[in-house]
Parts: sequence; structure tokens; C-alpha cells
Amino acid sequence: MRLCPLAVLLGVIHLLLACNHWVLREEQIVPKLDSPFHMREPQNLAAFLEQIRYSEYVERSYLDLLRKREQIVEHLRFSMRFGEDLAEQAKCAMDYYMLEKRMSYLKITPEQLKRINLPDQRQLHIQKSASAMGMEPICSDYHRLSVGPATYDHLESFRPEVLAAAFLEREHDTNVGMATVELTRRFAVDGLQHHPASWKFHTLSSYYWRMRGNAREALPCARLAALLAPPIFKDIPLLSLGTILFRMGRLADADLILTAAVEHAPHVAENHVVLASALAMKHDFNRSLQHFDEAERLDPSTLPRTQQVRNFISCLENLTKKTSKMYSYVKYMKNEVKEFKKLKHHISQNHERLIQQQLPLGARRLLLGLDAKSNNDDLHRRGQYCSTRTPNGSDEPVLFCDFYSDMQMRLESKDVDIDVLERDLKANTDAVIRQVSTEIRKQFNLEQLKAAKAQMPAKATKAT
Repeated sequence: MRLCPLAVLLGVIHLLLACNHWVLREEQIVPKLDSPFHMREPQNLAAFLEQIRYSEYVERSYLDLLRKREQIVEHLRFSMRFGEDLAEQAKCAMDYYMLEKRMSYLKITPEQLKRINLPDQRQLHIQKSASAMGMEPICSDYHRLSVGPATYDHLESFRPEVLAAAFLEREHDTNVGMATVELTRRFAVDGLQHHPASWKFHTLSSYYWRMRGNAREALPCARLAALLAPPIFKDIPLLSLGTILFRMGRLADADLILTAAVEHAPHVAENHVVLASALAMKHDFNRSLQHFDEAERLDPSTLPRTQQVRNFISCLENLTKKTSKMYSYVKYMKNEVKEFKKLKHHISQNHERLIQQQLPLGARRLLLGLDAKSNNDDLHRRGQYCSTRTPNGSDEPVLFCDFYSDMQMRLESKDVDIDVLERDLKANTDAVIRQVSTEIRKQFNLEQLKAAKAQMPAKATKAT
């Protein structure tokens, strides 16, 4: 009988040793059932200190995780606002694109026609016969287009498959009516008939086909003119050839040809204006501004034309910088999500170490002498989870089931769901890029515009 009190005392001591976390509840000191400090080995001081370290890291890092999530969400909101502002600012580029339809900076100008120095109409033998009235200036009928560097046949733009799909928009100009087009045709036809080796009439023919919107005939005329022209005048047909290529969307080859025109006649302001305008639409802003500066120096009267494109450069350069900034910001947010995922993974690893050292929640009730009717909301709220583990010193996996801890439930909540963040980031990023990049570039990127037009039916390439 004397052993009974001793057994009770030992039981109480064992309970005290097993429970390392007590709280004050309803004026009573009671064990905290869901505490991570209910250890499997309550007497193991090293394990207890490690448990403190794991617990502090998990709790502190979880707060960091929540802050990172809020930061990412705020950055997503900012990216949407940034995209909306950028789309609003892009109106200047859209307005310029609409203005470009009425401009002549890459079209036939009176200055270009004057430089050809055509003979007086009275000096030409313009035919008035029925056959002559219906004739067209087909340059290849009057002169053979040779092979070699002089005709630039090494360029990709002059490959058969590219030429077969060539499309050129008509050069509409309020100052050029049908009467002018007809007169140009008659001058070109008569000139080719009587002077088939004259670069002037091949150049004039290229102008005519540009007015008609026929790239397939305009190109050989301009190439023949560049071949036949003496060095002092070679820049004139090169200017026409480069303009045709640019309006076809062949920007790289157009740059090469127009640069050659400037090199042949660097003293002609018109050459610099056309090259600078093409470079602006190619988004090569530094070179564009250099040639505009040179054009204005050579001929201050070009300022009204150059200023319009300068405004476009200023607008588009700013948009390009901000769009680049937007892409960098999106990349930054993706890295934020990666860091978020990495931190959550580290928290999960440390939490796993934490729960490996603690006594299962389901076993604590029995250890602490709580009956099944005891009210403990913390435990009742939790579901169960099961996992397979391999104990130390054994190769046999063991199925381990227990109640969820607070941290497990928090780590699996939507508040720190990585999939949700990645989905939101992708959706917002796609929306911004679609709004800023795709829609804006569709308005003023001529290369994309010409490529789309090149897909039009073949009949569309033959303007009548």
C-alpha cells in the first residue's frame, strides 16, 4: 500500500517531464496541447535547443513569406497600372502612324522629280496612238538586268520567292492626281522607247509603278536605273530603290541601299531626310537623329518635315525605354516568385525537422491523461494527414498519421499558394504585354504591317 503514493508521484513527474509548454487558460495552468515542444525525448536538451531553433526559424520565415507575398501582389498591381499608363502614352506613336499615311517623307517629292532633270515635254515624242495610250513602262523590255553587285542581286529582298510575294502600297498624295500619274506613264513609255539605256526614264518608270502600287515592276526599274546611272547621279535611283524596299517592309536591305545613296551624294539634304526617316521607323534612333541634323544643316527648309519625325522619335524612344523597363520589371517579379518558392521550400524542410522531434498530436491526449470528452478546440479543428517515413536504423517504411499542426495548415493555405501567385503573375504579365507590346506595335511597326500585307492574295499586289 505504501507503493501507491510513490507510483502516483512518479506518474506526475513523468507528465511534467513530457510536457515542456504550459499556458494560463481560464485561471488555470494547463499544458498547451498543440505546442511543438511536446518532445519525443523531453529529457534530450540538445534536441530541445534544436527544436527552439527550428520553431523560431519557421515562425520568423513564415512572416517573411507573408511579406514577400504582399510585396509580389503590390508589384503585380503596379505592373498593371504601369501598363495602362504606357498604353496611354503610346497614343503619340499611334497618332504619328496615322499622320504617316498623309506624309511624303518616304514618298515621291517634287525635289526628287526635279533632280531627274527630265527634258521638256516638247522634246519628247509622246505617242498618241491607241497602242501607245495603253502601253506600260516595263523596264525589263528595254534593258537587260545584269547579275552582280551593281544590281544588288545578292540581297535577300531580290530572291525569287520574296519578289513573287512583293507588295507595295500606292503612294497616295493629294498633290498627285490621276492626271499626274497618266503624264508620268506617257513620259516613261516614250523615254524608254527612244532612250532605253537612260537611267532617267528607268527612274521615272520606278516612280510610276510606285504611284500604282506595283512592287514587281517598280523594283527592276529602280535596279536598272541604279545600274545605268553615272556615279554623280546614282544616289537618285538608289533613293527610289531603298524607298521601295522600305515600304515593302524589307528594313535591313532598305537601310543598306539608302545608306549607299547618302554615301554617293552626302551633300544632298533629301538623301539624309529619307534615310533618317527610314531609320526612325526601324527604331535606330541615334543614326536617325544624326542624319536629320545633317539634313537641317545642309538645307534648313527641311525642318518642318524633319521635326514631325523627330517628335515621333522622342515619343517612340521613350516608349521603347519604358517597355524595356516593363520587361525588366516582369523578369524581376518572376525572380521574386522564385525566391518565394525557395523560401517556402526551406520553411517546409525546417518544419519537417520540427515535427520529427515532437510527440504526435494524437498521442498527447493519452500521455497527458486527457479523456476523449475533454474539450480542446485546437485539436478538434484539425484534420489528419498521413505520410510514409523510414525510421532511423530501419529500411522498412512506416505509415505515420497525425493531426495537422497550425504551421502545416498555414503553409497549405491560399495565402501562400505558389501556384496562385504564378498564375496571377502569368495572367497579369500576358495582359500587360498584350496591352503594351502587341497592340501598340501593331499600330506603328511597319515591318509587321508589311509582313501582314504580304500575305494578301496575289491579285491584291497588282494595283490597277
